[in-house]
Amino acid sequence: MNKKDRIAIVVTILYMFWPLIVVVDSGNTLAALIFTIPVISYWGYRFVKNDISFFKNNSED
Repeated sequence: MNKKDRIAIVVTILYMFWPLIVVVDSGNTLAALIFTIPVISYWGYRFVKNDISFFKNNSED
């Protein structure tokens, strides 16, 4: 796992506290879903571009 992945994971975890607080505080799941769109978009983009190092297979088959 490279530095870019570690930073992205930490930011994702910290950012996901906000939707969790919204759901617990107000029960509004739609607002929480809207708050998660940037995270889902970011990780989806990196998945499509094959830019996630811990998904790469290092074996020489």
